[in-house]
Amino acid sequence: MSAPHPEAQVDAVRKVIERYLDAVRTWNEGEFRATFDPHANIAHYYVKGDEIRTITLDEFVKVIGSLHQKYDNAEEKAKEIDVRIVDHIASVRVPFAFVMGDKAMEGQDLFNLACCKGEWKIMHKSYYL
Repeated sequence: MSAPHPEAQVDAVRKVIERYLDAVRTWNEGEFRATFDPHANIAHYYVKGDEIRTITLDEFVKVIGSLHQKYDNAEEKAKEIDVRIVDHIASVRVPFAFVMGDKAMEGQDLFNLACCKGEWKIMHKSYYL
């Protein structure tokens, strides 16, 4: 078991997640992409179909962009951000409400980040709504 990571590392990871959430809310595609490693993948568990779909970052960008085109607002509101770090890897759990227009859906994000060249990047995201 590794020693607890310095609080500065936890804060750095939390800032990446907050930057991601802000980019979703404002739909700043450049900022959104900047939080991810370019080779990141996203897995979405569809409860109704009981299946997992894995997509690329480019496909995920299209999904979020289309929500902003369809609704006046599309925002993921975090209820908490729980960060765990082991060496150069972070695991982050984010229970959230995703607001689209007058609709809201509850879900959970599970992010994996890696610290590479001194910078934390999202390398995988799993979620369900």
